[in-house]
Amino acid sequence: MAVIKWLPESKDDLRRLYNFILPHSSQAASRAIDAILESVDVLVKFPETGQPWEPDTDYRELYVRFGAKGYTVRYRLFEDQVIIARVWHSLEDR
Repeated sequence: MAVIKWLPESKDDLRRLYNFILPHSSQAASRAIDAILESVDVLVKFPETGQPWEPDTDYRELYVRFGAKGYTVRYRLFEDQVIIARVWHSLEDR
């Protein structure tokens, strides 16, 4: 089983996404973060669930459904680790 490691940037992304939704609905903000965390937890047992991001890299992207759009989690596989690099809303420019 893989170990999940969150890079500082990805933790900042979660805070930013939460704070963006919070003024509109604290419940929705919590549900969004929960959806992301639950999806990432799947990577512990199935680290290759996401689609390859670019050919010849270890990076993959996992789409997290939430509401009409959703979120993208970019991560990298390294040995027995799943390293969460970034998290974006699907409407954000990256």
